[in-house]
Amino acid sequence: MKSPFSLEGRTAIVTGGGTGIGKSIAIEFARAGADVAICSRKIEHLEPVAEAVRALGRRTFAMIVDVRVEEQVQAVVERAARDFGRLDVMINNAGASFRSRPEEISVNGWNAVVGINLNGVFLGCKWAQRQMLKQGSGGVMVNVASIAGVYGSTMMPHYGAAKAAVINLTRALGVAWGRHGIRVNCIAPGPVETEGYIDVLHKTDPDADKTYQAVAARVAMGRWGRVEEIAYPCIFLASDASSFMTGETIIVDGGPSPRESEG
Repeated sequence: MKSPFSLEGRTAIVTGGGTGIGKSIAIEFARAGADVAICSRKIEHLEPVAEAVRALGRRTFAMIVDVRVEEQVQAVVERAARDFGRLDVMINNAGASFRSRPEEISVNGWNAVVGINLNGVFLGCKWAQRQMLKQGSGGVMVNVASIAGVYGSTMMPHYGAAKAAVINLTRALGVAWGRHGIRVNCIAPGPVETEGYIDVLHKTDPDADKTYQAVAARVAMGRWGRVEEIAYPCIFLASDASSFMTGETIIVDGGPSPRESEG
Protein backbone atom coordinates (compact mmCIF):
# COMPACT_ATOMS: atom_id res chain seq x y z
CA MET A 1 0.00 0.00 0.00
CA LYS A 2 1.36 3.42 -1.00
CA SER A 3 2.27 5.75 1.86
CA PRO A 4 -0.07 8.76 2.24
CA PHE A 5 3.08 10.89 2.24
CA SER A 6 4.14 9.64 -1.19
CA LEU A 7 4.14 11.97 -4.20
CA GLU A 8 4.53 9.09 -6.64
CA GLY A 9 2.87 9.94 -9.94
CA ARG A 10 2.30 13.59 -9.01
CA THR A 11 3.53 16.57 -10.99
CA ALA A 12 4.57 19.89 -9.49
CA ILE A 13 5.87 23.36 -10.24
CA VAL A 14 8.23 25.09 -7.80
CA THR A 15 8.73 28.82 -8.32
CA GLY A 16 12.03 30.17 -7.08
CA GLY A 17 13.28 26.62 -7.54
CA GLY A 18 16.93 27.39 -8.23
CA THR A 19 18.21 28.24 -4.76
CA GLY A 20 17.53 27.92 -1.05
CA ILE A 21 14.18 26.58 0.08
CA GLY A 22 12.85 26.20 -3.47
CA LYS A 23 15.85 24.10 -4.52
CA SER A 24 15.36 21.84 -1.52
CA ILE A 25 11.62 21.50 -2.19
CA ALA A 26 12.28 20.49 -5.80
CA ILE A 27 14.83 17.84 -4.87
CA GLU A 28 12.86 16.43 -1.94
CA PHE A 29 9.69 16.29 -4.07
CA ALA A 30 11.62 14.29 -6.65
CA ARG A 31 12.81 11.93 -3.91
CA ALA A 32 9.18 11.52 -2.85
CA GLY A 33 8.24 10.50 -6.40
CA ALA A 34 7.09 13.68 -8.14
CA ASP A 35 8.00 15.09 -11.54
CA VAL A 36 9.05 18.69 -10.88
CA ALA A 37 9.22 21.79 -13.07
CA ILE A 38 11.34 24.61 -11.68
CA CYS A 39 11.40 28.27 -12.57
CA SER A 40 13.05 31.51 -11.52
CA ARG A 41 14.63 34.54 -13.12
CA LYS A 42 18.12 32.99 -13.49
CA ILE A 43 18.60 29.90 -15.62
CA GLU A 44 22.12 29.35 -14.24
CA HIS A 45 20.57 28.61 -10.83
CA LEU A 46 17.96 26.27 -12.27
CA GLU A 47 20.08 23.98 -14.43
CA PRO A 48 21.97 22.21 -11.60
CA VAL A 49 18.67 21.60 -9.77
CA ALA A 50 17.11 20.14 -12.91
CA GLU A 51 20.11 17.80 -13.23
CA ALA A 52 19.66 16.70 -9.61
CA VAL A 53 15.97 15.95 -10.26
CA ARG A 54 16.82 13.94 -13.38
CA ALA A 55 19.43 12.01 -11.43
CA LEU A 56 16.62 10.88 -9.12
CA GLY A 57 14.78 9.43 -12.12
CA ARG A 58 12.10 12.11 -12.35
CA ARG A 59 11.02 14.29 -15.26
CA THR A 60 11.76 18.00 -15.06
CA PHE A 61 12.29 21.20 -17.01
CA ALA A 62 13.75 24.59 -16.09
CA MET A 63 12.17 27.80 -17.30
CA ILE A 64 12.92 31.49 -16.83
CA VAL A 65 9.91 33.09 -15.16
CA ASP A 66 9.40 36.43 -13.43
CA VAL A 67 6.41 35.69 -11.19
CA ARG A 68 5.31 39.33 -11.42
CA VAL A 69 4.57 38.88 -15.14
CA GLU A 70 1.25 37.12 -15.66
CA GLU A 71 2.03 35.83 -19.15
CA GLN A 72 5.17 34.12 -17.87
CA VAL A 73 3.35 32.44 -14.99
CA GLN A 74 0.63 31.29 -17.37
CA ALA A 75 3.30 29.91 -19.72
CA VAL A 76 5.01 27.73 -17.10
CA VAL A 77 1.68 26.28 -15.95
CA GLU A 78 0.68 25.50 -19.53
CA ARG A 79 4.05 23.92 -20.30
CA ALA A 80 3.88 21.72 -17.18
CA ALA A 81 0.42 20.53 -18.21
CA ARG A 82 1.67 19.84 -21.73
CA ASP A 83 4.98 18.17 -20.82
CA PHE A 84 3.75 16.19 -17.81
CA GLY A 85 0.16 15.68 -18.93
CA ARG A 86 -1.29 17.44 -15.88
CA LEU A 87 -0.47 19.69 -12.92
CA ASP A 88 -1.12 18.33 -9.43
CA VAL A 89 0.86 20.64 -7.14
CA MET A 90 1.81 24.33 -7.33
CA ILE A 91 4.48 25.55 -4.90
CA ASN A 92 4.53 29.36 -4.80
CA ASN A 93 7.92 29.87 -3.22
CA ALA A 94 9.58 32.70 -5.17
CA GLY A 95 10.45 35.60 -2.89
CA ALA A 96 12.86 38.46 -2.39
CA SER A 97 13.51 41.29 0.00
CA PHE A 98 16.08 43.70 1.39
CA ARG A 99 16.71 45.12 4.84
CA SER A 100 15.80 48.77 5.42
CA ARG A 101 14.34 51.08 8.00
CA PRO A 102 10.65 51.63 7.16
CA GLU A 103 11.07 55.36 6.55
CA GLU A 104 13.84 54.74 4.01
CA ILE A 105 11.94 52.34 1.72
CA SER A 106 11.19 53.87 -1.68
CA VAL A 107 7.92 53.28 -3.50
CA ASN A 108 9.81 51.31 -6.13
CA GLY A 109 11.43 49.15 -3.45
CA TRP A 110 8.08 48.56 -1.78
CA ASN A 111 6.38 47.65 -5.05
CA ALA A 112 9.19 45.28 -6.08
CA VAL A 113 8.99 43.30 -2.84
CA VAL A 114 5.18 43.20 -2.79
CA GLY A 115 5.14 42.31 -6.49
CA ILE A 116 7.33 39.24 -6.06
CA ASN A 117 6.10 38.02 -2.69
CA LEU A 118 2.37 38.70 -3.01
CA ASN A 119 1.43 39.29 -6.63
CA GLY A 120 3.55 36.33 -7.71
CA VAL A 121 1.69 34.04 -5.30
CA PHE A 122 -1.68 35.30 -6.54
CA LEU A 123 -0.73 34.70 -10.18
CA GLY A 124 0.64 31.24 -9.44
CA CYS A 125 -2.57 30.29 -7.65
CA LYS A 126 -4.77 31.83 -10.34
CA TRP A 127 -3.24 29.91 -13.25
CA ALA A 128 -2.76 26.67 -11.35
CA GLN A 129 -6.42 26.76 -10.33
CA ARG A 130 -7.51 27.17 -13.95
CA GLN A 131 -5.46 24.15 -15.00
CA MET A 132 -6.65 22.04 -12.05
CA LEU A 133 -10.28 22.88 -12.76
CA LYS A 134 -9.78 21.91 -16.40
CA GLN A 135 -8.41 18.53 -15.31
CA GLY A 136 -11.40 18.00 -13.04
CA SER A 137 -9.52 16.06 -10.38
CA GLY A 138 -8.49 18.77 -7.95
CA GLY A 139 -5.00 19.68 -6.88
CA VAL A 140 -2.88 21.28 -4.20
CA MET A 141 -1.20 24.66 -3.78
CA VAL A 142 1.38 25.46 -1.12
CA ASN A 143 2.31 29.09 -0.57
CA VAL A 144 5.57 29.88 1.21
CA ALA A 145 5.12 32.86 3.53
CA SER A 146 7.23 33.73 6.60
CA ILE A 147 6.91 34.35 10.31
CA ALA A 148 7.51 37.97 9.30
CA GLY A 149 3.94 37.78 8.00
CA VAL A 150 2.76 36.66 11.45
CA TYR A 151 4.80 38.90 13.76
CA GLY A 152 5.98 41.69 11.46
CA SER A 153 9.55 42.74 10.72
CA THR A 154 10.99 46.10 11.75
CA MET A 155 13.81 45.92 9.20
CA MET A 156 11.76 44.35 6.39
CA PRO A 157 8.24 45.76 6.88
CA HIS A 158 7.45 45.54 3.16
CA TYR A 159 8.31 41.83 3.22
CA GLY A 160 6.29 41.22 6.39
CA ALA A 161 3.27 43.02 4.95
CA ALA A 162 3.42 40.98 1.73
CA LYS A 163 3.77 37.69 3.62
CA ALA A 164 0.86 38.59 5.93
CA ALA A 165 -1.22 39.11 2.81
CA VAL A 166 -0.11 35.69 1.49
CA ILE A 167 -1.40 34.07 4.69
CA ASN A 168 -4.73 35.90 4.32
CA LEU A 169 -4.94 35.05 0.60
CA THR A 170 -4.28 31.40 1.38
CA ARG A 171 -7.22 31.35 3.77
CA ALA A 172 -9.50 33.00 1.23
CA LEU A 173 -8.53 30.71 -1.65
CA GLY A 174 -8.78 27.61 0.52
CA VAL A 175 -12.38 28.51 1.26
CA ALA A 176 -13.18 29.60 -2.30
CA TRP A 177 -11.84 26.49 -4.02
CA GLY A 178 -12.35 23.75 -1.43
CA ARG A 179 -15.57 22.47 -3.02
CA HIS A 180 -13.65 21.97 -6.27
CA GLY A 181 -11.18 19.62 -4.58
CA ILE A 182 -8.41 22.22 -4.73
CA ARG A 183 -6.57 22.65 -1.44
CA VAL A 184 -4.53 25.78 -0.65
CA ASN A 185 -2.25 25.87 2.38
CA CYS A 186 0.72 27.87 3.55
CA ILE A 187 4.08 27.38 5.27
CA ALA A 188 5.49 30.22 7.40
CA PRO A 189 9.20 29.52 7.96
CA GLY A 190 11.23 31.12 10.71
CA PRO A 191 14.94 31.87 10.27
CA VAL A 192 16.25 29.46 7.66
CA GLU A 193 19.87 29.45 6.56
CA THR A 194 19.67 30.08 2.82
CA GLU A 195 22.45 31.50 0.71
CA GLY A 196 20.21 34.41 -0.27
CA TYR A 197 19.35 35.51 3.25
CA ILE A 198 22.88 35.09 4.56
CA ASP A 199 24.20 37.10 1.59
CA VAL A 200 21.73 39.93 2.30
CA LEU A 201 22.65 39.86 5.99
CA HIS A 202 26.38 40.19 5.32
CA LYS A 203 25.91 42.90 2.69
CA THR A 204 23.64 45.10 4.82
CA ASP A 205 24.67 44.46 8.42
CA PRO A 206 28.16 45.40 9.63
CA ASP A 207 27.62 43.10 12.63
CA ALA A 208 26.28 40.20 10.55
CA ASP A 209 27.86 37.43 12.63
CA LYS A 210 26.57 38.96 15.85
CA THR A 211 23.10 39.32 14.32
CA TYR A 212 23.19 35.70 13.12
CA GLN A 213 23.90 34.46 16.65
CA ALA A 214 21.27 36.79 18.15
CA VAL A 215 18.63 35.39 15.81
CA ALA A 216 19.56 31.82 16.76
CA ALA A 217 19.31 32.76 20.45
CA ARG A 218 15.71 33.87 19.95
CA VAL A 219 14.70 30.42 18.71
CA ALA A 220 13.61 27.81 21.26
CA MET A 221 15.83 25.20 19.59
CA GLY A 222 18.76 27.63 19.63
CA ARG A 223 19.61 27.48 15.92
CA TRP A 224 18.61 28.47 12.42
CA GLY A 225 16.54 26.07 10.35
CA ARG A 226 17.80 24.03 7.42
CA VAL A 227 16.17 24.23 3.99
CA GLU A 228 15.03 20.60 4.03
CA GLU A 229 13.16 21.29 7.28
CA ILE A 230 10.82 23.46 5.20
CA ALA A 231 10.69 21.03 2.27
CA TYR A 232 9.42 18.16 4.44
CA PRO A 233 6.29 20.00 5.67
CA CYS A 234 5.67 20.99 2.04
CA ILE A 235 5.65 17.29 1.14
CA PHE A 236 3.07 16.76 3.89
CA LEU A 237 0.84 19.54 2.53
CA ALA A 238 1.22 18.33 -1.07
CA SER A 239 0.40 14.71 -0.21
CA ASP A 240 -2.73 12.82 0.78
CA ALA A 241 -1.50 12.92 4.39
CA SER A 242 -3.01 16.43 4.65
CA SER A 243 -6.17 15.69 2.65
CA PHE A 244 -8.50 17.33 5.22
CA MET A 245 -6.53 20.60 5.42
CA THR A 246 -7.13 23.76 3.44
CA GLY A 247 -6.71 27.47 4.09
CA GLU A 248 -4.25 26.75 6.88
CA THR A 249 -0.81 28.11 7.72
CA ILE A 250 1.83 25.95 9.41
CA ILE A 251 4.51 27.87 11.31
CA VAL A 252 7.90 26.16 11.13
CA ASP A 253 10.21 28.34 13.20
CA GLY A 254 12.00 26.19 15.76
CA GLY A 255 9.64 27.28 18.52
CA PRO A 256 9.12 30.55 20.42
CA SER A 257 12.02 32.09 22.25
CA PRO A 258 12.71 30.82 25.77
CA ARG A 259 12.08 34.36 27.03
CA GLU A 260 8.56 34.37 25.60
CA SER A 261 7.80 30.97 27.13
CA GLU A 262 8.97 32.04 30.57
CA GLY A 263 6.53 34.96 30.60
